[in-house]
Amino acid sequence: MRQSINAREGFTRHNGIEVLSIEQGLCRCSVEVTPEERNPHDTAHGGLLFAICDTAAGIAATTQGRSVVSRAADFHFLHPATGTVTAVGRVVSAGYTMAYCTAEVYDKAGRILAAGSFEMYYLKEPMKLD
Repeated sequence: MRQSINAREGFTRHNGIEVLSIEQGLCRCSVEVTPEERNPHDTAHGGLLFAICDTAAGIAATTQGRSVVSRAADFHFLHPATGTVTAVGRVVSAGYTMAYCTAEVYDKAGRILAAGSFEMYYLKEPMKLD
C-alpha cells in the first residue's frame, strides 16, 4: 500500500511527501524542507507542515479499510521546521462514519514542531490501492 500511495498521489508527490510506513491505525511520512517549500523566514511553510500531518492522519484512517476525506482540523505550529521532518498520524477513535485522528511533526532530534487533530469522514467506497 505504501508504494502505491507514493506512486499515485500527485499532491504528496509534488510536495515531496513520502509515506514511510503504514500499520493499523498509524502512518509515518517524511518530507525534506527544500528552498521551494520555505516561507520568507527560511523555514518550512506552514501549509507543508499541515499537509504532511493531514496526509499521515488520513492514511492512518484508511487502515480501517475505507477511503476518507478530511472534515475538520485544529492545527498548532510550535517550532520552526527545517531539514527533513517526519509526521506521525494516529487513529484515536474510529466509528462508522467518522474517525478522530492526531498527527505530529518531528525534527531529526525528536522535537515536536507542529501538532493537530483531524476529523476524517469515511466515504462509502473502499480504499483504492491501484
